[in-house]
Amino acid sequence: MRKELDRIIDNLETVFRGDAWHGPSVTEVLNSLKPDLVDKRHEFSKRTIAELIYHLIAWRKFAIEKLNDNIHFVLDTEEANWGGEDITSKANWPKLKQLFADTQKELIRLLEERDDSLLDNRVPGEYYDFYKLLTGIMQHDTYHLGMIWVLWE
Repeated sequence: MRKELDRIIDNLETVFRGDAWHGPSVTEVLNSLKPDLVDKRHEFSKRTIAELIYHLIAWRKFAIEKLNDNIHFVLDTEEANWGGEDITSKANWPKLKQLFADTQKELIRLLEERDDSLLDNRVPGEYYDFYKLLTGIMQHDTYHLGMIWVLWE
């Protein structure tokens, strides 16, 4: 049975693709951004918009690896978490947006193969369950979407 997991999948897609209660989705904002803004540094933020997007991708990769039972996968470096200058550059923006869409699609595909019992399973190598990880990704996306709004001039 997949009642709760279907709700989580729907919420992950809503925050990502659109029709979110809080306003524009991550994709809607990204598609509205001028590429000149994505790697711009601000004195009030350690991160650029592109780095924030890479960070959202990184946590999707984390969830994908954990759904594939990779106990050893971690985001333990700055580059693993925030990307390097090559991938977070203005020149690479279209590829970064595509990587974001691809990791979202893969995450949803893997979740659609599961049922609600997944939610009580502990994430391999972690102290929390998949319910906490997946709902955390939604919260994480919304939090960083707010940061992107602040960086968008």
